[in-house]
Amino acid sequence: MSGIDAYKKTITQTATSRDTEYRLLAQVTAELIKAVENKKGAANDPTKMAQVATALNWNKQVWDVFVEDCGTAGNQLPRDLRAAIVSLGIWVTKETAIALEGEGDLDSLVAVNRDIMKGLKPSQSTENQTNLKPSGAVGSILDQA
Repeated sequence: MSGIDAYKKTITQTATSRDTEYRLLAQVTAELIKAVENKKGAANDPTKMAQVATALNWNKQVWDVFVEDCGTAGNQLPRDLRAAIVSLGIWVTKETAIALEGEGDLDSLVAVNRDIMKGLKPSQSTENQTNLKPSGAVGSILDQA
């Protein structure tokens, strides 16, 4: 599933935009964490290599959607915040290209996503009302954020 498809699927659930973006980042960050581990043996293992590339591309697609959303008419985020998101999106694109070449630091991509997740963290009342707390790898990401 592409990042855009996941975003569209997730957004159809009843939640605020912040909650949706938080859950999406939690999911993609979980895949990036798996990619950090798989990168160690990816040079000799096509399956690991494919997982790393898939996670990196999904993360880039998510950030592409965030950047695109910042440029749409009616976006109510403050101008400075939209500019910061666009700057981060550009950095993610560059870092992804470097990582896909076998260089780069996946941990920095994970760290950026976690920092953004901290700012998007759903309110306690939303978590209690919707009961949407994921389990497994995504749940562990939420607990760490």
